[in-house]
Amino acid sequence: MAALSEGLVARATTRSANRDWRLGYLLVLPVAIVIVGLIAYPFLYSIWMSLEAIRVGGSAKFIGLRNYEQLLFGAFQGRFWNSVLVTVEYTAGAEIGKCFIGIVTALILHNSIRARGIFRTLLFIPWAIPAVVSAYSWRWMFDDRLGLWNVLLQDMGAIHAPILWLSNINLALWSVTAATIWQGTPFWTMTFLAGLQAIPSEIYEAAHVDGAGAWHGFWQITLPNLTPVIIVTVMLSTIWTSNGLQYVYILTNGGPVNATETFPLLAYTVGMRDYNLGLAAAVPLLFFPFFAVMIHFLSGRLLREAEV
Repeated sequence: MAALSEGLVARATTRSANRDWRLGYLLVLPVAIVIVGLIAYPFLYSIWMSLEAIRVGGSAKFIGLRNYEQLLFGAFQGRFWNSVLVTVEYTAGAEIGKCFIGIVTALILHNSIRARGIFRTLLFIPWAIPAVVSAYSWRWMFDDRLGLWNVLLQDMGAIHAPILWLSNINLALWSVTAATIWQGTPFWTMTFLAGLQAIPSEIYEAAHVDGAGAWHGFWQITLPNLTPVIIVTVMLSTIWTSNGLQYVYILTNGGPVNATETFPLLAYTVGMRDYNLGLAAAVPLLFFPFFAVMIHFLSGRLLREAEV
């Protein structure tokens, strides 16, 4: 009888486990469909497209790695490597500016100041405005004749002739970078402010009792405790900024003389204007290993923090 009872219990447990597995698969199915339909299939199809010679309205022909060869060593190598350099300069400049301004504004807002709520609201306005709207606003401010900056500088007597912010090959990229910093800084401030509020005030009180000043407290307490937040924010913002298209496209459209042509704009131009879809698909895929490594480290850090 004992053996029979144990057998019945085992079979019941097995049936219950099978029902749980079926229910689990059923609940996961919608997410799996979304992932396959919106992520896996487009990604795999773009890989296949990059191996073809295909133009809009034409038939496709498999050519293997010739599109990659053209970008790295062939007819497009000059333009491609220029886009790599521009993307690195644009992203690095934007990240440095957003990090510096983000830390400064977060430290200011973390302290008890008057109308702190109003300042926080005003600070996050650039992040709330659609990127297209803010890009066109900056395009007007950088206008050669009637732009805000030229009018102000001329009225102040600082300049006697308009500055060609978006037409000068030496200023165009930094002008676009400035607009990107303005739009992205609120995200950095918000994450840094959250990190500052998570640091126990007792640490600062103990350091103050030991005679530590504000500068010593920043380098020995604030910055080390903010380092995990800074790392995650840098990786996220780097991915977003380097893949961004709106500001570069609206402000300069890659000019002058491709001085602001980042790799997303290069892919867009080759695909949508030259109608070379295969070559356009190969451009972002050459950058995929870099982003895959960054996402791997980002996911690992986030999972470790979640476990802690």
